[in-house]
Amino acid sequence: MHSLSIIQKTFLKFSFIICFLANSSIFNAQNTVTINNSKSKISINKGKNDLTIEYDGEIKLTDNDKDIKSISRGGYIEIKKSSFGRKRKIVIENDGGELVRKFYVGWSEKDYYPDGKQWLEDILPEILRSTTIAAKSRVDRFYKAGGADKVLSEIKSMDSDYVQSHYFKLLLTKNLSTNEIVSTIKTAGNTINSDHYLSQILKVNQQLFLKNPKTIDAYINATKSINSDHYLAQILKSTISDRGISDDQLGSLLKISETINSDHYLSEVLKEIMDKRELNKQNMEQVMILSKSINSDHYKTGILKKALRSNNLSKEAYTSFINSLDDISSDHYASEVIKELMSNELDTDKLNKVLVIIEKNISSDHYATAIYKKMAKRRDLTEEQMMNVLSAIKSINSSHYLSETLVAFAPVVKNGSSQLKEAYTKAAKSINSETYFGRVMKAIY
Repeated sequence: MHSLSIIQKTFLKFSFIICFLANSSIFNAQNTVTINNSKSKISINKGKNDLTIEYDGEIKLTDNDKDIKSISRGGYIEIKKSSFGRKRKIVIENDGGELVRKFYVGWSEKDYYPDGKQWLEDILPEILRSTTIAAKSRVDRFYKAGGADKVLSEIKSMDSDYVQSHYFKLLLTKNLSTNEIVSTIKTAGNTINSDHYLSQILKVNQQLFLKNPKTIDAYINATKSINSDHYLAQILKSTISDRGISDDQLGSLLKISETINSDHYLSEVLKEIMDKRELNKQNMEQVMILSKSINSDHYKTGILKKALRSNNLSKEAYTSFINSLDDISSDHYASEVIKELMSNELDTDKLNKVLVIIEKNISSDHYATAIYKKMAKRRDLTEEQMMNVLSAIKSINSSHYLSETLVAFAPVVKNGSSQLKEAYTKAAKSINSETYFGRVMKAIY
């Protein structure tokens, strides 16, 4: 009885799995599209229903979408469907400007009228929802009849993201009004599930999407439907490369970067912006603000160093730069940025902010010394700045590194005022080793 109970439980579990799979996406329609030159072959599998369409040339439908009106010269369409073992096929081809229609059940040819015609009428809605056959002529017809709303209504009834995206692209070639553009972008964001296909639409005509504040808002909202940082980065990169997009428009699009979670992709986008655009002060400040959201010290360092080399940091952007630098926890990476900063012009206020970051963020005497030694090579520091530096140097705990640092500043101090020598001596008194202390004092006398 015990073994029977185990068998019964196993059977019930197996039955449950079968029922689950029967209702899962595994049994949903699977589409395969093959294109060889101009010839296309589409296979749609829905469990025990197989639909295959092969065609060549331009196909146009009647206005009610119930029949094929024309096929370009030399073109044809072949539709085959197998449903629970029953096979039917229609072949329609252009022969000398006339359409020749054939209908098959199993292997036998049957009269096309009325059964073949009726079967085509029954199956066309499924074909049109699943393929791009006659898409251009249909978009033209729907748009002429009811504008963008009519086309969008048809798009919503379609099964495939691929087919929907094709129709969206065709619609976007029309002379759309602002309201139609907004509706199109909004519908695309709400309808297409695939990040790939949605990103393709949002890259099609960015100048159109960015024509005014209404379309920009709709565009930014549509990008929020994209979960993939990879595709978001692609959209932004294509925008950055488009010289037809103004700095003001670019500034609006930088808001999209706020939704990128990946440090890698966000840093790629920010680097691309600094490489390919001459940023105005507002956009550079926005780049610095965005850099603060990068968690990786490695990626953040790359962005901050590149920003310094641009020589385009306004007072506001510099404040954002310092705030971002303040977040770097690694002594190595923080020192890399600060050493790069030493190559730029520093007023007293900027220098003091750097000294605070060194004291607060750089715990390693080795890295702090490397920064101060680079600072010592500058010959443009005022006496007031030198006094501030010598005061900050006292935070170095190691007598060895403190002595190295003071000796690096000794040539300037030696030729400086008595107050400067006094500040130097005061810092030297923090050295515990008599040997190091003697070496430091000897350097200025």
